[in-house]
Amino acid sequence: MSDDSKAKPGSISRRDFVGGTLIGSGAALLTASAPALAKTRGKAPLPPAFPQTMAAPLNDLDDSWTGPGGVGDYAKANGNTHDVVNAAHTFRNRDFDERISRAADSGEHYDLAIVGAGFAGVTAAYTYLKERPDARVIIFDNHAMFGGEARHNEFEVDGYRLWGPQGSTGAVWPLEDAKKIGMYSELWEEVGMPMELEWQEASNSNLKIPHDTYTPMHIAWEKTDLGWFHDGHPMAVNPWSNRFKDVPIDDKTKQDLIWMELYRQPPEREDWDRWLDSMTYKEFMKNEMGIDNPAIDAYLNPFAAAMGCGLGTDVISAFQAFNFIQPGVNQYPRQFGMGDPTDYVHLASFPGGNTGILRAIVHKIIPDVFGEANSLTGIISNPINWKALDRPNQPARMRLNSLVVNVHHDGSVDTASMVNVTYLKSGELRKVTADKVIMAGQQHLNKRVVADLPDSHREAMGQFMHSPMLIVNVALRNWKFMDKLGVASVRWFGDDLGWFTTLRRQMILDGEEPMPLDPAKPTVLTMYNSFCIPGLPVEQQCVTARMKLFSMSYAQVEKQIRAQFTRMFGPGGFDADRDIAGITLNRQGHAYVVTPPGFFFGKNGEPPPSDIIREPHGRIAFAHAELMGFQMWEGASHEGERAAKQMLQI
Repeated sequence: MSDDSKAKPGSISRRDFVGGTLIGSGAALLTASAPALAKTRGKAPLPPAFPQTMAAPLNDLDDSWTGPGGVGDYAKANGNTHDVVNAAHTFRNRDFDERISRAADSGEHYDLAIVGAGFAGVTAAYTYLKERPDARVIIFDNHAMFGGEARHNEFEVDGYRLWGPQGSTGAVWPLEDAKKIGMYSELWEEVGMPMELEWQEASNSNLKIPHDTYTPMHIAWEKTDLGWFHDGHPMAVNPWSNRFKDVPIDDKTKQDLIWMELYRQPPEREDWDRWLDSMTYKEFMKNEMGIDNPAIDAYLNPFAAAMGCGLGTDVISAFQAFNFIQPGVNQYPRQFGMGDPTDYVHLASFPGGNTGILRAIVHKIIPDVFGEANSLTGIISNPINWKALDRPNQPARMRLNSLVVNVHHDGSVDTASMVNVTYLKSGELRKVTADKVIMAGQQHLNKRVVADLPDSHREAMGQFMHSPMLIVNVALRNWKFMDKLGVASVRWFGDDLGWFTTLRRQMILDGEEPMPLDPAKPTVLTMYNSFCIPGLPVEQQCVTARMKLFSMSYAQVEKQIRAQFTRMFGPGGFDADRDIAGITLNRQGHAYVVTPPGFFFGKNGEPPPSDIIREPHGRIAFAHAELMGFQMWEGASHEGERAAKQMLQI
């Protein structure tokens, strides 16, 4: 953007946007409809057909917004970077429309084109090529790195290589229990993932340290040494063990927290799942559990959102709360003989989250993509052979930094023999053709990219709403201060950035520990930060949350983290300048699909939107974990496999 003084009336300048005055003037942002913040994008308002958008360009960010990305192949691909966001919003603003018909024809033709290189996309390619090994498949992705949210950050600290997840992390474990609850993919075994796992033990520390990031948030608070921190008060260690004696909250809230854990008898109904999907989780807590307490909502909201619900108790379906093992609704498995899942299910998490699983699938379709990788450690840690990704005359090709902006059948949907795919790469629009296409991205993009989409699909896709997530990885030179305070996991309360972080034990891979677990040695703490804004309708809450994420510069977030860690960990000897080696932000603007009541089973006799979208549109199929309503890697792989099999039938 040009000098701020020359900004168009009604527009948002880079200084406003990146500097954070969007929040500073924040009454409008956080208490009113977010689209009211700006009325134009220069030439004209954004089309009203694009819900969940803000009438401002939001396409002039720079690297001061993205911040440093660590080291290695993922250093320029930490979440949705400014390059990705700028291109996506330029497309959203329809700035490419008049250019699409003039896109250069590459002359390339494929048996199958896939849009999206996350779990659904790479699984679709794997499934298709397993059946037709001589097919020609191309995968497009708008990021500089494949993986979707299954990417990681890498750090080099005092001679140690460290990893932290950018988003997707955790496979349901043990495998036998994963199969019982339908959260297992045969891909795990097919691509050579370990069938038995062993976790490291801490050196020089007696702390109880969990296996993963999610379960100590609340599901299994008893399996970690947990600290609760309130400003102005000492860290309360293992507060559940002494009835919150050292926690500065009122007695009613203490009793509600205990009752929340003791609740064991939800109503027994044959239609329990549909019944849960007819109400919000907050309504279930109030009407069935007898808990109507804003403090309990504030406790549960970030936990529910970070686990996978996206937003809090006031908008998510109670059935979605069940899917993510929230208190109260988590008791339904007991009624059909499966016991309490908080007792037996936990997550297996690789050093960089589910990146390891996704890389194993990519290794199957492009065998030399990680060089001479002959072990799981090599697949996870070897540098990428970039030349292997997009070579002619190989079955699977992957084209990164390529934003697909238009997909349509070449002629009538009923008679077309191929599909046109137009994409933006290096500032140029180009076109390829394919016999078939799988759209393996989210519905907010699919409904804009597929130009000849029928009304039924477009309306169903319009029911998908998304919340953002900010995943922060903090590389530390040591964690002696946590050991001294007696905490492996910490929950903090108040208006500061974030709410939870934890140490975690790493899997032992190929007989070795991938990262140290010693208080005197480096580690990475990961923070999953949600943006719940209770009181707004779900549509406005999604938009407002996303605008809050967009409005924060890297410098602002870094400053808040350093201040928060100093207040929490200072009594243990923490010094931000000495102990923090690096901070990486991963912004996921549409991290989770948000599922209000009726999402899973439909409303007023109408089918749920996912059922409609799973039906192919001519030669185009759709695949993404959000069609299941909950975004786990296993679900993404199931959807990718289903879409590939549909296209194999054509």
